[in-house]
Amino acid sequence: MKPSVWAVVVTWNRRALLEQCLAHLIAQTRHCDGLVVVDNASDDGTAEMLADAWAGQAMVVRMPVNTGGAGGFNAGIRAAIEAGADRVWLMDDDVLAAPDALEALLAAEAGLADEGVVPAFLCSSVRSPEGHLTNTPEIDRRWNVLGYPDWGERLEQGMIPVRQATFVSVLVSRAAVMRHGLPLAPMFIWGDDTEYTLRLSRDEPGYLVAASRVEHVRAAPGRLTIETEPDARRERLHRYLTRNVILAKRRHEGRRSALRYAASRLRLAGRLALGGRWRKAGVLVAGVVDGARFDPEVEHCRPS
Repeated sequence: MKPSVWAVVVTWNRRALLEQCLAHLIAQTRHCDGLVVVDNASDDGTAEMLADAWAGQAMVVRMPVNTGGAGGFNAGIRAAIEAGADRVWLMDDDVLAAPDALEALLAAEAGLADEGVVPAFLCSSVRSPEGHLTNTPEIDRRWNVLGYPDWGERLEQGMIPVRQATFVSVLVSRAAVMRHGLPLAPMFIWGDDTEYTLRLSRDEPGYLVAASRVEHVRAAPGRLTIETEPDARRERLHRYLTRNVILAKRRHEGRRSALRYAASRLRLAGRLALGGRWRKAGVLVAGVVDGARFDPEVEHCRPS
């Protein structure tokens, strides 16, 4: 029986990009069975556009305030699962999926099922508009029976096992959501997808599917780093990133890993302060302090 797949898109004040994202979703060779758009209290006409152009085509979850990507995906996954989705296909509003992106993910899932393998999640190969690899997931390095890393086992099938990924075309099963819960809404932004996919892949890896391709039209391409952050308005978000990475490492890699990361952030803060960049240094220190006490609970969907 064909699984019911619902796409979940989270948006905030990017109406033009959202329209492109949705146009790519409805052009899929394997059509989505449902579409949830979480509007994080946009004030740029997004709500009106969705009401006019997407009435009857998308379930719109309008948040009263901006809850960040974390809160948006928490609400969107909950809505899709409670509406009966067997799979949720997660992405931000700046993701443009190739026409066969979903078809390739489901074909990979079917191939793994033939081998008796249930992936933690599946994710697409992501490139920038210029064609550069971006949002590259972290390879899962679990060993095989001979004591060697097993990551090359399915290279001929165009798949690589991964342990974490970003919410840029990630396919998650209903069973995984019911077992592992929802993304942590209090994380707000940055790192919530890492924590969630690490949680999903605790027992079995996820898989990067090379044949599934998407383009990520990021406003600020490249790795997130406060050292090179040019936008003063975004500097404060690195406080969330630091806090959230500490949480993810503490829960999924252990206390020592979290302490090493916290120490690295404090060393960087020291270098920034010595260079006169006191505001950026303060953001990192605040993130480390937050990370020491940040401990949100996992929420679960209601069983149907």
